[in-house]
Amino acid sequence: MVADSIPARRPALPEPRSGRRRPVGALLGAVLALVLAATAPLAASAVPAAGATGPARVTTSAVPADSVRIAVAPVSLKPLHAGEDLIVTVTIKNGTADPIAPGTIDLYLAERALTSRSALNNWLRPEKAGKPGDLMTSEAMKAPVQPDSTEILTVSVPADSVGLTTGNAWGARGIAVTLTDNGDVKAQGRGTFVWYSNEKLTPVNVAVVMPITAPEQATGLIPEKALETFTSPTGVLTRQLDGVVDRPVAIAIDPRIIVSIRILGSSAPPSAIAWLDQLSRAKNEIFPLSYADADLALQTQAGAASLIMPTSFDQAIDPTLFTTPTATVTPTPPATATVPPSPSSTPAPSATTTTTTTQPPGPVGGAAPTTEQLLAWDYTATDIGWPHEGSVAAADLPIFGAVGLSTTILSGKNVSRSDSDITPNTAVALGDGAGTGLVIDDPLSQALRTAALSTSDDAWREAMAEVGSQLAVVSAEKPGTTRTLLATLDRGWPPSAARLGQTLDALAALSWHAPATLTAARAATTTAVKFEGRTEPAERAELARRLLARETEVVAFSSALTAPLRVTAEHRLTVLSLLSNSWASQPGSWRDAVGTSLVDSSALLRSVSVSTKGPINVLGSKVDIPVTLDNTLGQAVTVRVQVVPSNGRLLVGSDVESTIEAQSARTVLIPVTSAVGNGAVTLRVTLFTPAGTLIDQPALIPINVRADWEGLGSIIFAAAVVLFFGFGVWRNILRRRRDREDPGTATDPAAAVEVLPASSNAAETEPHA
Repeated sequence: MVADSIPARRPALPEPRSGRRRPVGALLGAVLALVLAATAPLAASAVPAAGATGPARVTTSAVPADSVRIAVAPVSLKPLHAGEDLIVTVTIKNGTADPIAPGTIDLYLAERALTSRSALNNWLRPEKAGKPGDLMTSEAMKAPVQPDSTEILTVSVPADSVGLTTGNAWGARGIAVTLTDNGDVKAQGRGTFVWYSNEKLTPVNVAVVMPITAPEQATGLIPEKALETFTSPTGVLTRQLDGVVDRPVAIAIDPRIIVSIRILGSSAPPSAIAWLDQLSRAKNEIFPLSYADADLALQTQAGAASLIMPTSFDQAIDPTLFTTPTATVTPTPPATATVPPSPSSTPAPSATTTTTTTQPPGPVGGAAPTTEQLLAWDYTATDIGWPHEGSVAAADLPIFGAVGLSTTILSGKNVSRSDSDITPNTAVALGDGAGTGLVIDDPLSQALRTAALSTSDDAWREAMAEVGSQLAVVSAEKPGTTRTLLATLDRGWPPSAARLGQTLDALAALSWHAPATLTAARAATTTAVKFEGRTEPAERAELARRLLARETEVVAFSSALTAPLRVTAEHRLTVLSLLSNSWASQPGSWRDAVGTSLVDSSALLRSVSVSTKGPINVLGSKVDIPVTLDNTLGQAVTVRVQVVPSNGRLLVGSDVESTIEAQSARTVLIPVTSAVGNGAVTLRVTLFTPAGTLIDQPALIPINVRADWEGLGSIIFAAAVVLFFGFGVWRNILRRRRDREDPGTATDPAAAVEVLPASSNAAETEPHA
C-alpha cells in the first residue's frame, strides 16, 4: 500500500512553470499507461560537473538495440528539507539506430509517501503500468539524442513545485521522469529521494559483510602469476581489500588466498606479501569462508555426509623456498627491508635488516610451514557459514552445524514472515539442530551491490538513492524501535577500490543509519520466521555429485600408493576449487572445468594397468604365465593381482601381490595348471589395492592350452633315443655278420697275422726239412 504518513496535510502541488494544468497531467498519465510496461530506469555512464545545467553527451554501447531508456536520480544523497529545490539528473540512453528528436522531460512526484518496503519496491519496479504521480515540472530538450549514445541533463525543481512542507512526514518519496515527443511517451524511469522535516529519527543498525575471493580457478592453489595480477595496484584482490580495510565492514576471506601466498615462501610476489600484510593489520572483523569458497549447500545437496576440507598441503611445498636466505649487505646506502609479520597464530620472524633479501613468511628457523600453519589466522569468528545465496535446504543446516558452523548467512529468499510490512532483525532462530541464521536484507544489499559495481556517477547515485530510501522506510516503519540488519556485498569485484569505498562512506554518512558489527548483528534479538527450503539447480547438483563420487574413488585407489596424501590431498583441493561459488554465474565454463577434472582423475585411476595382451600358448600341465604391470605414477604402488580363467581348462592359484616402482613396469608370474583337454581360455586379470579396492577394469588375456604336448614330446624324445641306439646296435650286427662270411676282410685285431715282406734272407728263416 502506498500512503502518505499524514495524507490530509499534504498540500496540493502548484501549477508547473510550463503552464500545464492537472487535466493535462491526467491525460498524459493515461497515455503513459499504454507504454509504461516497456520502459524501465537505466543508469547512465557519465555525469556533468557539479552545478552544470546543460546536457553532457557520452557514447555508449551498453543499451540494447531498438530501445530508449531514461533514468532519474537526485544529485545529492542528503535528504531534501522544506524550502530546498530538488535537483536531479536525467539520463537518456538511445539504443536505436536513429536519433531521438528533442522532446520534453516531465518530472513527477509520487502521490503518496513510500511507507513500506513493498511499496518502495513496487514503485521502483512496477509489475504493470501505473500513474507516475503529480507533475512537478517540464523542461524542453535542446538537442537530439544521437544513436547509440547517452544524454545526461540536470533538472532543478523549485521547492514550491515539489509541494512538500514541514507538515509532511519524513521518509522515502518516489519520483518519475518521462520523455515525450508531440504527446507520445518515448520512455519512463523511476527513482527515489528522502524527505526530512527534522523529526526524531531512530537509526537503523546495519552490519555489512564483504567477501574477498579470487576469480574462479580449476586448481587448488592460485598460481604465482595470477596472484601477482590479483594483488597488483588495480587487481581484483587489491580493489576489494582497499575498498573495505579499516571501514566498519566484516571481511569474509577465502583461506585459499592466504595459503596460496604463504606456500610460495621466498618466491611469493612482493605485491602479494604486501597485500597479506595489509590484511593482517586491518581492524575489520574477519571470518573464514570455506576453502576456495566452496559452496556449502552444493556439497550437501550433492550427497556429502559432511563438508569437505583440505587435508594437506605438503605435496605442494618446496622446502627450498623456506630456507633462511644469506644476507647480502648493500654497499651504499643500505636498503631497509621490513619483514611483514605473519598473520598466522604461530609465531613468525619479524625483523628489520639491511639486506637485499626478504625473509619469506614461514615458521621460525626457515622450516617449511605445516598445513595448520598455512591455514592459521587470527579470525574474529570461525563458526559462520556462508553458502550460495537462495539455495539452502532444511537438511543442509544440521550438516553445517556438525562441522561447527552454528551460524548460517541466508538469503531473504530462504525465510518468510507473516508481517511483510515490518522488517525484523537479521538474526533468526532456525530450530533445534539448525543453529542461528543471519538473514540478508536482499533489497538493501542489492542496491549496495549495484552502487559498488556501477561504472558511472549517475548510476551510482541512482543506486545509493535507493539505499537511502530503503533504510528510511525501515527507520520510519516503527519509530523508536531499533532494528539491526545485515547487508552483504556479493562475490564479485568492484570496478575500482574508490567506488567501493565511496559506496561505504556514503552509507555511513546517512543520518538514519548506524554502523553495526557482525558480532552485534549475531547478538541481536532473534526473530521467529518460517524457513523456506531452496535447492541448487539439478544440473549443478548432478555435476557436484559426480565430483564427490570421483573423489571417493581416488581415496580408495590411494591405498595402493606409497604416499597416498600426495594424490588425495591435491585432488581434494581441486574438488574444492571446482565447487567454488565463483563458478555459479558461469555454468558453461564450470561444466567444461568439471569435465576436464573427471577426465584427468579417470587417467589417474588407470595409471596402474595390465599391459600384456596375448595370446599366450600354454604347452605344459604346469607353467608360469608372465603378466606385465605398468605404473605411470611418480611413486611406487602395491597391487594384488587376481587371475580368473573363463573355463576349467586351466586352474589358477591364489592371488599374487606385487610392488611396482615409480614410472616403471614389472612382470609377475602367475602359476597355472592344465586341467582337462586342450582349447581356448580367457584369463580375466584384475588389479586390487591391498585394501581390496578395484583398480580400473579387468584385462582379458587369451590363452591357447595344449596340455598333451608335454607327454607327446616325451614319447617322441624317447623314441628318438631308442632309434638312435637301436640303429647303432643293428649296424654292429651287420658288420660282424659280414666279417664271418668273408674272413679276409676281417679287421679284428685279435685275428690279424703279421705278414713280413720278402727278402734274401727268407730261406734262412724257414725251418729245415
